[in-house]
Amino acid sequence: KRNPSFEKNRFAKFLIYFMGAFWAAYLVFIGVMLSIALKKGTPNMEAYHVFNQFIVYLLFIDFLLRFMAQPATSQEIKPYLLFPIKKNRLIDTFLLQSGLSTFNLFWFFLIVPFAIMTIPETYGFFGVIFYLFGMWLLYIMNNYWYQLCKTLLKQKTLYILLPIVVYAGLLALDVLPDKNLFGLVTMDLGEAF
Repeated sequence: KRNPSFEKNRFAKFLIYFMGAFWAAYLVFIGVMLSIALKKGTPNMEAYHVFNQFIVYLLFIDFLLRFMAQPATSQEIKPYLLFPIKKNRLIDTFLLQSGLSTFNLFWFFLIVPFAIMTIPETYGFFGVIFYLFGMWLLYIMNNYWYQLCKTLLKQKTLYILLPIVVYAGLLALDVLPDKNLFGLVTMDLGEAF
């Protein structure tokens, strides 16, 4: 407490938590309003089918947010390499820790209210659970994709082209055909369950 930077650190933590709560409330509001708007705006389609067409864009935004805010696992491992621990075990531990990070649940403030308001009418309670579980797996895969890109980028700057090419390809698959490819895929998967 005698440290002069104690008050600054406390204020910075308060500001970070306040902004996190602000964005969480904002995403909950968007999730609720989006479900109402899609129900009224697309009466001949299910609201979650329309929402699923934009999942690729959410994953891209999530990737960019991770790139700016989340440190790469490869940088966190370096100090522990001096200990007598097997490298594979260390990497597995950090990858598991990264997969279970709360950063993977950030978009759930948007997805959970949306799912609760749209999916139970068609698929019931278990439909909501499976939908949220699938979304969680998507964001975990996006986390590992980010970790791979960030690690490769530390080796060579040319690897910045890898996520650009992948997301540009996904955007081209979404925009160029007459019908929305991701919308068709998510509708077919939804009907299968």
